[in-house]
Amino acid sequence: MAPDLTLYADSAWMSPWVFHALVALEEKQLAYKLETIPLPIAEPLRSQLADKAILGKVPLLIHDGVWITESLAISEYLAERFPTPGNPRLFPADLVERARARQVMSWLRTSLMALRNDRPTSGVFGHPTVRPLSDKAKADADELVRVASRLVAPGKTQMFAEWSIADADLALCLMRMVAGQDHMPEHLVQYALAQWDRRSIKRFLAHVPTTP
Repeated sequence: MAPDLTLYADSAWMSPWVFHALVALEEKQLAYKLETIPLPIAEPLRSQLADKAILGKVPLLIHDGVWITESLAISEYLAERFPTPGNPRLFPADLVERARARQVMSWLRTSLMALRNDRPTSGVFGHPTVRPLSDKAKADADELVRVASRLVAPGKTQMFAEWSIADADLALCLMRMVAGQDHMPEHLVQYALAQWDRRSIKRFLAHVPTTP
């Protein structure tokens, strides 16, 4: 019997965290229902989400009466609730690589704010507006390139011995710069584009509304 999974996403399809959650479901090869919510979330739905999930936001995963928000919590839940060998991995098997993947994903969620402001996901998923980076965003971009270069060797299409959900998050951050036509080492461009060619990511992109 297919698991009773429902993912709630923002109807604009611009959230990097909805991106993470949907890619996780697709990589796990799980059947799920998809519902969309316009942002900001209106009452009484916001109150219902806050009551059921404690944190009333999207992405939201509902499974067998359990309501979970926060993208990392969702992917961790899926990884443990639907483990290998029954379903593909989301996190590396190796302990050190698994810790490093979590380190990268936590960093991407709490840092690079100026770059994220100058290169929003609307430029990745929609139509980018190419404009110069601010000084703070340039510093963030330099740090992103430094970290990514330590993690991704030339010619590689994943950070670790096997693909992990951290690759999707890092690639999305790099795609902010690709879309903005910012300078980046070619091997990082190719790494990000290789991630963009994965079926799971294409499944997310297929939901993004097209505009003239």
